[in-house]
Amino acid sequence: MIDRQSALTMLADPRTPATPLADIAQSYPDLWSRVAAHPSVYPGLLDWLASRGDPQVTAVVQATRARLANPAPVTTPVAPVPGTPPRPVMAPNGAWMYPAPYAGTPAVRPGMPVGPGGRPVTYPGQPVMPTGYPLPPHPEKSGVAKAFDSITGFEGEAIVRFRDLFRDTLKRHTRTDMDALMYAGTQAALSDRRWRLPWLYARVFAVLISAYLLLWLCMIIFSDTSGNVIPGVIFTGALVMPATVMVFFWEFNQAKNVSFFDVVRIFFIGGAMSILLTFIVSAITDLFHGTDTYGYGAAFVDAVFIGFTEELAKAVVVLVLVRKLYGCLISNGLLVGAIVGTGFAVFETMGYGTAGWINGNMEWTLFVRGVLSVGGHVVWAAISGAAIMLAQRPGSTQVNLGTMRWGRFLALFCVPFVLHTLWDFINYVVDSDLLAYSLMAGLTVVAWVFIVRLINSGLRQYATLLGQAG
Repeated sequence: MIDRQSALTMLADPRTPATPLADIAQSYPDLWSRVAAHPSVYPGLLDWLASRGDPQVTAVVQATRARLANPAPVTTPVAPVPGTPPRPVMAPNGAWMYPAPYAGTPAVRPGMPVGPGGRPVTYPGQPVMPTGYPLPPHPEKSGVAKAFDSITGFEGEAIVRFRDLFRDTLKRHTRTDMDALMYAGTQAALSDRRWRLPWLYARVFAVLISAYLLLWLCMIIFSDTSGNVIPGVIFTGALVMPATVMVFFWEFNQAKNVSFFDVVRIFFIGGAMSILLTFIVSAITDLFHGTDTYGYGAAFVDAVFIGFTEELAKAVVVLVLVRKLYGCLISNGLLVGAIVGTGFAVFETMGYGTAGWINGNMEWTLFVRGVLSVGGHVVWAAISGAAIMLAQRPGSTQVNLGTMRWGRFLALFCVPFVLHTLWDFINYVVDSDLLAYSLMAGLTVVAWVFIVRLINSGLRQYATLLGQAG
């Protein structure tokens, strides 16, 4: 996502390539005239701009087409085109998650993006929207990248990259910015089409770590009389990092259809349900493997059973909770999965923290599990949630087990299952803490490679529903 100042700078530079122009056109309708006048604009984007129906933009498109038909060297930056076309107004169409396309857009338009075999590009679980613009050609991808794209439903160019996740974190934000987040899940959020990068999660981290440190200081300074604060230390210590990552996913849900109350409800109910279901599934899987064997093979088998048990339990809970959400949005799957994973991680860490208090290593236990949670239960469950949404049939508006494409679900569900299995196997067999933590950091990187791709798939899916992207 290109910020406005960068967009203006790019439009003033005749050397700006074609790809950013498509993103600028998607994000800033008031700059359509300047995009149409840019030397690097390509015919497909001109067709899309002309189809918007704005007379001023159409005039600039015609002038640009005439220039392209008789090319001449560009010696000066493109001058701004006076006037600001109005931003199109989106109206609900049956359900608010399906806004109507721009007025006058034909149902089928030449130049729409196509995939393998010349078929129109579709987004898993959603119908093709007729308002997309064609993306410029991009370099051929490697086999690994293609496999990642296939599993995560990733299409076209990335809308956000990993560095963008932190771009707004340190910026100054007003109370209005805070209010814009807090009305998520309300009718007021339905008319807000502004896309935002996450920043609140950093403030949540600061609040939670401050609460933990204050309680910890109370425990240390008044050690003889502070036994009552120990549960608070354990709870806040277990909450800091998982809740921070959870809020990050909440902010990236551009549909804004999950309220803060929903987050709290899913955190407690979903977390408790996943813990309960884990014990139930564990009781069943324990019947199929022994617990008295030793060695690398036995450790791997134990890791497989634990990974399968816990990831299956969380995925089932996520499936139950996302069925009431309308639209089969990938971002909703990521968010609900992250919330359930947060509840699971917090409750589990509180158990380990209590055992650590008894054994005298509570602080270290909370610290290690908190840091590692960035690549643990929260993101694993988020990937499972996205897998549920990607597995829905095109055109589905709600999760439906009867029409679910299980092969597609299992392809992505295997990612958190394998990561969890390797994570536990490392814990069992690697004696060096430094080596174990390094390997877990590597698994965290792998998990976030999938997360970033899934975030982009979710953003492009939602932009397509709004008629802002192809």
